[in-house]
Amino acid sequence: MPASRKLSLATLLGSAIAFGTLFSASAMAAGLLEKGRSSGLTAGIANEQPYAYIGTDGKITGANYEVLLAILKPLGITQVDTPISDFGSLVPGLAAKRFDLIGAGLFITPPRCKVIAYSNPVTRSGGAFIVKAGNPLNLHSLKDVAANGKARLATQPGSNQVQEAKSAGISEANVSLFDKDNEALAALQANRVDVVYFPDAEIIGLLQKANDPSVERALPFEQIPDASGNPTWNYHAYGLPKNDPAFAQAFNEQLAKLRASGELLKILQKYGYTENELPATDITAEQRCSL
Repeated sequence: MPASRKLSLATLLGSAIAFGTLFSASAMAAGLLEKGRSSGLTAGIANEQPYAYIGTDGKITGANYEVLLAILKPLGITQVDTPISDFGSLVPGLAAKRFDLIGAGLFITPPRCKVIAYSNPVTRSGGAFIVKAGNPLNLHSLKDVAANGKARLATQPGSNQVQEAKSAGISEANVSLFDKDNEALAALQANRVDVVYFPDAEIIGLLQKANDPSVERALPFEQIPDASGNPTWNYHAYGLPKNDPAFAQAFNEQLAKLRASGELLKILQKYGYTENELPATDITAEQRCSL
């Protein structure tokens, strides 16, 4: 009888441990889904057009913000707070759990994939230049800036554009970094730089907002080629926490449904996007992270 009790107790203890482990794993799997439904989520943004920014009415708006709400609502998450950070602080902020996800336009890159997870791509983007009217230095590519030797390029710290400028052979001494795209544009208007380099969607929004005939988009623009000589596209996605695959799966399922219904494009078109900015449906975060 004692042995039987001992065995029973051990069995019960083992079962309790197993149940506790399963319960803990289940709770961890719920993660942001559970938190979002009960108390809402925080999505870090950089207050930049057209992604997520403070509108003229003082409320948060933007393509990424609207799409984010449309993804989360069917998941039962309707409260989303948007703390504003410098762009370069978004990835470290998510990694440090200062917010739950990144709601700004964020390129998927293998180095960032080591620190955070991503949703599948929402849009694709190339680079673009803003120059003085008439493009006096005839700058139509990063190669042109590098070949000039003295042309001063403005872009944003922590962005893909910094590495792209370096890879193109542009001297660090000729690259000026600005936390905000409008600050970079102001530097061009004041003749402190010669060219502003940001993703095309951001350049379009920046020019529309500035409405300044003294500056223009440099067209045509030569995208960085890949190993096969084809134009290289970058892919915007939402930054997600590393340890919440259930949330990432649910998020991606809703994103796919939003695109299939045509609603994704309708939202994006309000901010100047076209069907050309939609990525191929077989492009995934996992694929981009493994490059």
